[in-house]
Amino acid sequence: MARRRALLLEDDAALRNLLLEAFASEDIEVRTCDTFEQVRTAAAHAEADIVVADFWGGSQRTLPQSDRDDIRELCSYLPVILLTGRTWAAEVSAEELGARALVRKPFDLDDLLHAVERVVGHRQA
Repeated sequence: MARRRALLLEDDAALRNLLLEAFASEDIEVRTCDTFEQVRTAAAHAEADIVVADFWGGSQRTLPQSDRDDIRELCSYLPVILLTGRTWAAEVSAEELGARALVRKPFDLDDLLHAVERVVGHRQA
């Protein structure tokens, strides 16, 4: 089986390092991105099997339409798992954004790894 590849966008250095270690333990090769634009470009060129992205969505209680459109575009390239600690996450479902999962911070690392495995395992089946 080919090695699974993920794009990771997470601005919190401690969480990013934890995710890198966890993905490595699951034999998932990770390319980190510093901006949403970088992850979008890499996803558009199919440089991975999945995107795991922290999505800020601003400080608003609702997710702006422009951000929704950005997420939907990203999801048109690759399966996406969104991570966020923002309040708008309580009002939005992953399905309406086109994402495979919307994981609210704080989260259980094993649950996230299971979601990633479910998505990449499904894609490679």
